[in-house]
Amino acid sequence: MRQTSFEKLYSTEFFISEPMAKPQCWAARGNTYNAIGKPKVSHTLLWFKNCTATIKTTTGKVFEIEQNQLTYMAKGTEYVIYFHDTDREPEDTVVVHFQMTDRDGEDLIPSPEPVLCMKNVEAGFARSLDMLAAEFKKNVVCLPEVNAAIYRLLAEICQKQKRKATKNQYARIRAGIELLEKDSDLSITEIAESCGVSECYFRRLFREYSGESPMEFRQRHRIERAKQLLLSDEHYTIGEIAAELHFLDIYHFSKTFKKYCGVSPNHFLRGESERGTE
Repeated sequence: MRQTSFEKLYSTEFFISEPMAKPQCWAARGNTYNAIGKPKVSHTLLWFKNCTATIKTTTGKVFEIEQNQLTYMAKGTEYVIYFHDTDREPEDTVVVHFQMTDRDGEDLIPSPEPVLCMKNVEAGFARSLDMLAAEFKKNVVCLPEVNAAIYRLLAEICQKQKRKATKNQYARIRAGIELLEKDSDLSITEIAESCGVSECYFRRLFREYSGESPMEFRQRHRIERAKQLLLSDEHYTIGEIAAELHFLDIYHFSKTFKKYCGVSPNHFLRGESERGTE
């Protein structure tokens, strides 16, 4: 088995085989599924269509699952599920089993622990899951359609996990981003220190986040704010705006403004005034 992640799976060629799906009712089965000591022989997507549940793993982790959520459990994992609020509808859950391998036929394991893939299964994916369960009630199953539905579900899961990982990656510098957005007087070194990272690391991660350096980001935000002040009813002078936005002096402000806007602050204001009288 090859350990990977959903983020890496996003750009990996992988293959689905041996699919199977079915609706499940748990009240008559004691509202419990126990896979401890009996490792899963396939990958599993489990949709809690009309019930809630508690999942406990052999590593001591506990997951509280709400109705209409979708979880993934990898092949080889061991866990126990306690189902709650069952027997209210004909189907409590819909389960999808499948094998997942790389191009060499080696099993891929995106996560050794259960993963909450979707906090709220949207209507389109709900229809896909219902279709999968219904397909296996037929005498002849359309495997291309079944595999395509599973690929779509996994693609969406990969995208969600990738976005989540990206968000978490920048969480470490979130305070610094907010300081730059507020136009703090702190230096980049001081902002990096406030995030608990080195200046070099902060600059690199910030460029990945915004596509520009911290100073470029700060200056651009200052100029956008300057344009708002120039057009406000308070009639700020150029000097007052330069001081308000922490520029060294009027000349520094005017030079920076022209760099970003193509015209001086006075020309910008004059142009906006002329447009307003047309």
